[in-house]
Amino acid sequence: MERDTMNNASTFGSTEHAATRTRAQFPAAAVGGGVATVVNLAVWTAGRMAGVSFLVTPVGATAPTPVGALSVGLTTVIAYAVGTGLFALAGRHSGRWARAVLVAGVVVAVVSPVGPLLAAEDITTGVLLTTMHLVTGAAFITSAKRRFQAQFSTPHPAPTPLR
Repeated sequence: MERDTMNNASTFGSTEHAATRTRAQFPAAAVGGGVATVVNLAVWTAGRMAGVSFLVTPVGATAPTPVGALSVGLTTVIAYAVGTGLFALAGRHSGRWARAVLVAGVVVAVVSPVGPLLAAEDITTGVLLTTMHLVTGAAFITSAKRRFQAQFSTPHPAPTPLR
């Protein structure tokens, strides 16, 4: 019995293969998350060295809150890990589900920067926090797209020679 129409393994006996494939993808996913975290921490450090306040007033708060290096690092890792985990789970189900998670990741990457722009106490803070959101989204999208292509693209048959 086929799992879906995207050339996936059958549902019978495929759990072990899917788990192995997921474990094999982990190092590449970890590199993407690590790169995003390092880049975001570099942006935060450069901003602090330039005197950026990194003060935000979240919705419902009465006073500004500073965004520190720990929150930048943890937020990047957690957001990337959640996206990667959802993508891996979806990919175990079908190519359609994996594509849906990838599309949702693009939407979140495009929409999420609005939050920092609205919550930032100054424009520079807003721009730098927006940049960090875009970096994390771009890292996830790049990593997930590569995994999607490796997992679900069908190899093209060799062309037949003309006679």
